[in-house]
Parts: sequence; structure tokens; C-alpha cells
Amino acid sequence: MKKTLFILCLLVVALTSCETGYDVDYRLVNNSGHTVTFTSNPKHQDDYWNDHPTGITIESGKDSLYFVVRDNLGSANFATAQGNLFTFEVYGDTIWFTFDDGKRLVYTREEGNGPYDFDGDHYTYLTKRDHLLLLPYDRYGYLTYTITEEDYAQAE
Repeated sequence: MKKTLFILCLLVVALTSCETGYDVDYRLVNNSGHTVTFTSNPKHQDDYWNDHPTGITIESGKDSLYFVVRDNLGSANFATAQGNLFTFEVYGDTIWFTFDDGKRLVYTREEGNGPYDFDGDHYTYLTKRDHLLLLPYDRYGYLTYTITEEDYAQAE
């Protein structure tokens, strides 16, 4: 009996001590009818922005994988996906969407609009479930920001 209880306790400890891992992809979708370039000004330039010194250009009707978080511990969820955009310095204090005719939208973290407005209707978030032994968790997240015709109409 003691041996069975000991094995059961070890099993419980093993199941609860395993950390799940997750991946998140971040995409921009351009439904504005114009080619648009996304740029930002993070305080600490990391390899990501060094690889994209002039920003990320997305043609009309296309999307772009612009940031990937791989192999983090825990479960993929919207709050974690949102936090990664700031933690990994993709979003700085200011974001610019520059359209092919020179019109530009400027968003600031302080104002909390555009890509900083995670409660707005520009974002969609999808997940894929997986299992760690018998425990379900969100293994993969997919956060998409959509640039619309209305955004272009507001650009100056």
C-alpha cells in the first residue's frame, strides 16, 4: 500500500511539474487597398529591427509574418501574445503605417490606439490545443492585426 501511494505521489508530482511550451505567430494583414509599410521605434534595437531597417512592406490584400515567439514556457493566450509584442521590442512607443502614396498613420503607446488597442476590432486571435499527457493546453497562438480601408481614410 505504501509503495502504491508513493508511486501515485510521484506520478502527481511528475504531471504537475512538467512545463508546457508554446509558440505564437504575429501577422499583419493589409486590406487597405494600398501597399503599406509598418515601422516602429523600440528603445532597444534588437536583431528583429536590425533585420528590417526600413520597416516591413505589405502589398494590398497580402499578409506578412512579422514576428514569431518560439518555445516559451506556459500556455499560449491572448494576454501573453500581447505582452510579447512589448517584451521582445516589436512595438516601441510609436508605430507608423506609411501608405504607397505617402499618407501616414501614427499611433502612440500613450494614446493606446491602433495596434496598441488590443480591445479594438483590428485584432483576431486563434489558438491550437495540444495535450501534455492528459492535460490540455494551448500550444500555438496566432495573433493577426488587420489594416483596413478605414485606416487609409484616416491617414494624413
